[in-house]
Amino acid sequence: MNKEKFNQSIDNIDVPLEKLLAREKAAMNQGKNRRKHGRTTKQSILVACGLCISLLGSGFVSTGMAEALSNIPLIGPIYNDFRDIASEKIERDQLTTVIEKQDSQNGLKMTVKEAAYDGGRLIVTVVYTGVKDLSLEEEKAGFNYITINGQPVKPAMGSTGQDDINSKTIIEHHQFTLSNYNEYGDKIEIAVHGEDLFGYEGKWKVAFPLEKIKGDISEFYPKVKAKTADDVYTITADKVTFSPLSTRIDLTMDYPAEMDENDTWKWFDFSVVDSNGRVYDRLELQSGMAGEYGHHMVLALPPMDTIPQSVTLKPADVNNEGFIEVIKELELVVPLDIQK
Repeated sequence: MNKEKFNQSIDNIDVPLEKLLAREKAAMNQGKNRRKHGRTTKQSILVACGLCISLLGSGFVSTGMAEALSNIPLIGPIYNDFRDIASEKIERDQLTTVIEKQDSQNGLKMTVKEAAYDGGRLIVTVVYTGVKDLSLEEEKAGFNYITINGQPVKPAMGSTGQDDINSKTIIEHHQFTLSNYNEYGDKIEIAVHGEDLFGYEGKWKVAFPLEKIKGDISEFYPKVKAKTADDVYTITADKVTFSPLSTRIDLTMDYPAEMDENDTWKWFDFSVVDSNGRVYDRLELQSGMAGEYGHHMVLALPPMDTIPQSVTLKPADVNNEGFIEVIKELELVVPLDIQK
């Protein structure tokens, strides 16, 4: 993908100014600090974008979150603070599995509180507590990562959000949209790994089994497509999956092979409108890449209790003036009446 256009598209992300200023003010007033952890997983450029968006959308710690933490083991309400796309349903239907497993080394305790997995998304909540203050500006940078069945996660998208509850307690939210739905099956083995965290030296690991959430899962295979008039780009909606933690849309993006070789393929922004008129964009829509060169794209929307008759995909790109503009010829109406 053209690096200059990608950077330009990031600069033109449409974030409401008043909300951004309010969040910035809240951050300064509450003195919240964040940091990114180094990763051992190979992640696509989209994962990096997902991380930026997650940190912008992540909630600052409220008294509600602190209260939720005091009501262990269920801390479902924290997902609202982290703006998880499934936060409402997680809290309402209590979808998380209580883990409550920990590892303690050299004065720092890493506790996995809850986790949730539905075959397409994985969410893990971790709390760190120290005997002394936790430093967000370590002299020796630490890192953490999560494995599934002993292997680092290679998701279509993923992000980590953090907030400090107090000087000795930090809560961390990991979320992944997996590259392929149900690629790991119904039962998985999760491990959270950490090394040299928050000013503490050492290695931490908490491992636990996790089963898929019990709930309705519906899969549709519309196989509809749209293409540009010059036949350069074709978008095919291969599959739409409704599961407890998300509404997932798998797309195939076709374009001339030479664009792979010279890295000039476009990364489209998307918004989605369902047949009931609800619009999904900004913090209610995540987009990611499974595999290389953007041929397999994944869109993740909040879970839906009622399946709409259709969804309309609205791809957009940066125009000559540097603004994001919907590409009308690639708009795609995806009917949801072809179920496997």
